[in-house]
Amino acid sequence: MNQLGVYSVILTELGISVFNGDKPEKSFPFRDMVKEYVAIKKKQARLDELVNYLAPIQRGIKTSDESLLALLRKESIDAELMEESEIEEIQTSKPQIIVDSGFAENIQEVLEKLRDFSLGLSSAKVSEVSASPDMHIVQAITMLDEIDRTANILSSGLREWYGLHFPELENIVDGINGYAQTVLGGRRDTLTKDILTDAGFPESKVEMILLAASNSNGGDITDSNLSLVMTIAEQLIKMDKLRREIVKHVESQMHENAPNMTAVLGATVGARILRKAGSLKRVAGMPSSTIQVLGAEKALFRSLKTGSQPPKHGLLFQHALVHTAPKWQRGKIARAIAAKTVIAARVDVYGQGINEMLLEKLNLRVDDIGKRYEKPPERDTHPRHDKRDGGNFRKKRHDFVGKKFKHKSGSKSKKRKRFGKR
Repeated sequence: MNQLGVYSVILTELGISVFNGDKPEKSFPFRDMVKEYVAIKKKQARLDELVNYLAPIQRGIKTSDESLLALLRKESIDAELMEESEIEEIQTSKPQIIVDSGFAENIQEVLEKLRDFSLGLSSAKVSEVSASPDMHIVQAITMLDEIDRTANILSSGLREWYGLHFPELENIVDGINGYAQTVLGGRRDTLTKDILTDAGFPESKVEMILLAASNSNGGDITDSNLSLVMTIAEQLIKMDKLRREIVKHVESQMHENAPNMTAVLGATVGARILRKAGSLKRVAGMPSSTIQVLGAEKALFRSLKTGSQPPKHGLLFQHALVHTAPKWQRGKIARAIAAKTVIAARVDVYGQGINEMLLEKLNLRVDDIGKRYEKPPERDTHPRHDKRDGGNFRKKRHDFVGKKFKHKSGSKSKKRKRFGKR
């Protein structure tokens, strides 16, 4: 290892060892292997006993781990990192070092303890990831989308079923919750002004519903069928209430854990970007071009395969600035939003607080796009060429298919002539 007089501070999975040259001089075993080892790796540990031991030594201290070096220097211990060859030698002979340090009696016991350490470390990482706020936001937005999907299916069935009794209501009430509230009023002839007003309809729509009910062409409905229809409507109202609670929760969690992303994207769109990327750290590590097309992967790979136009946006189409913009401006606006999203995610990951300039610069860029590209561009009348084969991809493929077809048809005609001669 080192010559006598040079102290080596070696971090192992079972504890910290201090060697004077090749001889073990002092050992500091971990009481909780995983917890203390991870704390050192995160540079959050307090090493009072080790620091007190090393404090009288003025020089000649080397360590095998960068995190351990940072902690020692934080405590004013004059230490330096070992060379790569020395670190590799320590890794190779680590089981014997653990035995010499007194952390285990023999190599077999070392291997058993290292196995237990690996299992504990894996379990701790799983627990850490599961407790991450990102994962809870992802689950919440996933549940929100599932509720929307289920509510749409139930609402469609409810409209078809109750529409047999009151078909005119379909064209008057658009919302899921409003339709369900009307169904809870019972048969069309039992609907009153008070029931419809309590459901939240304006006076003009109340009059339309009552007039349509009095002149409806729908058939009668039995008590058993009406009871089931009203039960479905009640479930839809409960789902709407649950949806509002989840939306509120997602907004509060996004404002708390990703305030800058929320400012740029909005809570719901930001949560969907997080779900697609996997975590806030992954969003921070992505290029803006990737974020721009998140959610449009099928269209992207189809364009790469066929040479068609690539998608200009994926989930970002749900952003108010994108879907309300003219069609020819959406790609440029989505690109600007994606660029600011990356910066916002990085600010959120490293905890720098809210950067108010991000949203201001985004709005300025969107205004600039609106002024610069106020009119739609002139359509290009020239055919689009594929760059992969000199611009004649479609033509060559067409010619090849044509030749192949002609060759086959020619061979068939020859066979028929021969058959006819026989």
